[in-house]
Amino acid sequence: YDNYQSEAPCDSSQSKPRPAYSFLDNNKEFGEMTNVNQGKAAITSNGLLLEESIISNSKLYERPTALPSISEAAHELSLVEFESKAEERAIAIVSMWLHDSGLIDELLVTGTQGYAALRKRSNLPAGFNDDATVLTTKTSEGVEIGLQGFPMTDTFKMEKEVEWMRNRVQRELTLVNARLNDGVAASGAEVQELVNAVAATKGDLGRLRTMSTYITQGVNNQDEFILTNCPRLRNIMNARRNLFTCFRDLEFFDQMPTTCNRLREELHSGEWTTEEWKAIRSVSMEHVELEILLVEAEAGMKARLKGENGAMNEFVGNHSNYRDDAHLHAIEKSNYEAVDRFLSAHVTNVWELGDEIKMRIMSGLGSSFDLARNNPADMVALVEAVEVYERAAEHYKALYDDSMGTECSKLRFTDMRASALKQMYEHFQTRGLDLFRTIQMRAAEVASEGDTENVMFSAVLQAATELVSEVEIVRNVLLPCFPPHWAVDVLWSSCAAYVCSNEILQQIGGPQGTGVQDLTVTQLLDLVAWVECFREHIEESFPHVAKLRTSKNTYFASMPNLFTEDKKKGIDMEKATDSLAWANNTLWDVHRLAQSEFLQRVRIQIDDWLDNVYGASRTHEETGEGKLTTSLCEDLFSLVGVQLRTIREHLSPSSEALVSAVCLIFSNLRMKQIHGRDYFLQDLESACAAANDFTRMSELCEEALAELQSECKFDEDVRETLDASANEVLAVYSADAVYAAQSTHAFIFEPIVEAIAGELFGVEWEQNLTHNELALTLVRTIEDFMGDLEQFLDDFLLVKVADAIVSATVVFYVRCLLVKAENHIGTRGGHFQDTQMALDRMTGDIRVFTEFFEGLVPRMPSLKRVIEREFEFFTALYELISIAAGLSESDASNFIIVVHKLLMGNIDLTKHFVGDIWHLVNPAEEKEIWDLIDSMEEQLEAIAPKSEAAIRKAMDRQQVPGLRLDRMMADLYLQSKRKLPIMNSTFEKMVHTLKRDWTGHEKEGRKHDVRTIALL
Repeated sequence: YDNYQSEAPCDSSQSKPRPAYSFLDNNKEFGEMTNVNQGKAAITSNGLLLEESIISNSKLYERPTALPSISEAAHELSLVEFESKAEERAIAIVSMWLHDSGLIDELLVTGTQGYAALRKRSNLPAGFNDDATVLTTKTSEGVEIGLQGFPMTDTFKMEKEVEWMRNRVQRELTLVNARLNDGVAASGAEVQELVNAVAATKGDLGRLRTMSTYITQGVNNQDEFILTNCPRLRNIMNARRNLFTCFRDLEFFDQMPTTCNRLREELHSGEWTTEEWKAIRSVSMEHVELEILLVEAEAGMKARLKGENGAMNEFVGNHSNYRDDAHLHAIEKSNYEAVDRFLSAHVTNVWELGDEIKMRIMSGLGSSFDLARNNPADMVALVEAVEVYERAAEHYKALYDDSMGTECSKLRFTDMRASALKQMYEHFQTRGLDLFRTIQMRAAEVASEGDTENVMFSAVLQAATELVSEVEIVRNVLLPCFPPHWAVDVLWSSCAAYVCSNEILQQIGGPQGTGVQDLTVTQLLDLVAWVECFREHIEESFPHVAKLRTSKNTYFASMPNLFTEDKKKGIDMEKATDSLAWANNTLWDVHRLAQSEFLQRVRIQIDDWLDNVYGASRTHEETGEGKLTTSLCEDLFSLVGVQLRTIREHLSPSSEALVSAVCLIFSNLRMKQIHGRDYFLQDLESACAAANDFTRMSELCEEALAELQSECKFDEDVRETLDASANEVLAVYSADAVYAAQSTHAFIFEPIVEAIAGELFGVEWEQNLTHNELALTLVRTIEDFMGDLEQFLDDFLLVKVADAIVSATVVFYVRCLLVKAENHIGTRGGHFQDTQMALDRMTGDIRVFTEFFEGLVPRMPSLKRVIEREFEFFTALYELISIAAGLSESDASNFIIVVHKLLMGNIDLTKHFVGDIWHLVNPAEEKEIWDLIDSMEEQLEAIAPKSEAAIRKAMDRQQVPGLRLDRMMADLYLQSKRKLPIMNSTFEKMVHTLKRDWTGHEKEGRKHDVRTIALL
């Protein structure tokens, strides 16, 4: 009907309900005449009289309204209402068919031939027709027209429609039958759903059929049986109605030995054929009917004997399906024994057949993995053969419970499911062990004499990998063949976890991992990768296992027992979860040990590689553009690339070991660069080559990280971790490139120091070198070196070198002056013969320096700010010398403040420097200037307090020596032997402060490096 209704036309314009065509009244004969008040009636060939007014009524031609679904129509109906509703729906369906097929007009005009005529026509031989005309060909004669204008022919449309409906139903039934026959090819879940639905519907229909025989419309309470108060009549009615069933069951009982023999023959004839497992299913379905009959027969007979008084269980018979309890009275026991003797032959025969079926089923489940992969339909058939027994037992228990004396009944349905689960559990274990043994034996055959242990470990990991990789087969192939309550995935996962964990523990020396140290780096990587893969599969399939960090039991000695000890005949999920948690946590401990050992090996290996790379001797090479380079960059990152590729090939992107190993590589690169940088700064050419190499190393490190991230597709948090680790290396390489470039100033000023340092600020410089020849020598030397630097370095590094040379020039000039002051002896006269002339020479020197460096500004715009910042000290120096010589009326305190700011607020350096200027120019007033600065100490500290950050920056490894005035002064004054016009205690305090500030940070820096290495 559902198919028919879906194909029937429907007019959406009709909104009001339409009456059903119930013109065939069951309470009247078709030929009965009806009185009418208006008009005459049209009489059909069968004598059916219809009012003319009814014929003209348009409602008769309206299609009945669409019916609701059966579930909606039968919702909350009693059994009596259900029967009435079913009759109404049947009339509506027939009426709808008549309307859609256009049969109403034919019935109104020509009537029907009646049941007798139709039966007569159906009994005629093929090809004969009792009312057929002699005309067998088309003629031009007219055709008789009915009342409504329809032609009247010898073949009625009703007959055609009935025949069409019969053929349609036959096709539908054939299609259903074919689909049922092909149902074994469906998935396990679909088959199980269909079987459950059929079983439930069959039981509901049986109960409805039995109960409907006791229902009548004459009952006051529609929910009450009419024979409730008539027990004897009820028994008679039951006996009469169920007589056919009783005789059928008796015949079935009598034919039981023959049936068993036939089932045995079918069972054995199908062995080793393509239909073997389907034959077992067919035999099981018939065999369970035998068990049902015997179980019900025993329970019913003993319940009859027991009557209304309950009896205790007893031992009857000698079959394994009986249970012993000997507390019945002698008479009852005798009656029960008589029942058992009566059934014993059949019980033995049927249950022995059940044992044979069980044996065959167990043999099939012993290869369930391969069977499900090669022929899922056969696997489903085998599972259905098991489930049919369990459903029979469950349905019997739910149907009868204790109402049929099940306490007295000793027969039990053949236990299939529990045995099947245990058989599959053993099969999975045996299959896993066989896989390990096969691969190990294969590896042992090809292993060399000294490499046996490594080959065997690799074989174990290979077997474990193959076993874990079968999780997709279990999930996609095996699992759909079984009902969910079988929990096949739990069985397989528990077996795989136990077998793999024990095999791996044997290879690494137990849970303590005493044999991990004997594994190679590649084996450690493979072990770490396998454990992470296993953990991912387990936690994906069983998310609750990930939260369990401990287990109640350990399973080193034997397989975990996953089966319940009660009557549920299933898997104890608590035990299964505990065994999975134990395997997961145990293997994660192995992962931790292997990862720790692997990282230690990587650290040692990288250190060895870096020592070889940084310690190798290299020659300088010029690129096509003239830039100096060495092979340091290529040698270093070729090894880094090999290491990263090896790690990437063995570990997954989500692996913690991969992230840790990459971070360790970057960390070791950074530490090696920190400690090995100065090795490459031996001369001007090597410093330039090192600067270019460090720049290229930064670029290659960035490329290696980008390539790693593009291939591995890390998560966001992992990317952030790798970026942070790589940025530390990049920062060191970039800073060291600038450091190497700026360190060239030492090689530039080395010939300058030898040429003019001794003569600068001497008598010759003051009296004779009126054209600032020494300053010109300095700038010409720098200019000569700048030509080479422009060729050796790129533009960015060249600008950094120029910045460094400006600072180095100021430091060199001031240091030469302070050395003269340190070497000046006497307290009456100054160093210079004519201070004004000395000031003129200094002015000329500073002008020469300024003009030279400003000449570089067009090519290096940023150099202008450096010149202004660094040469500011020259202005303060000139004014202090002028004030000390009495050539200026300016206040010395103003320029002392300027010097104090330029020296980063270091009060000791300010005192010492200003005191040296007075000692050089006017030593008689040196004591007074010291006292002046002492009086200004609070003011100076308020204006520019001492900056610890500036001192740390001056002592940092990235700060090139010789470019800071404060550090130059601190080194000079710590080595000074000149006696100062201050008290000894003040002098000692000053020296102590200088040592603490300018030597303590260097020690702390070295301690920090050592501590960083230890942490890494």
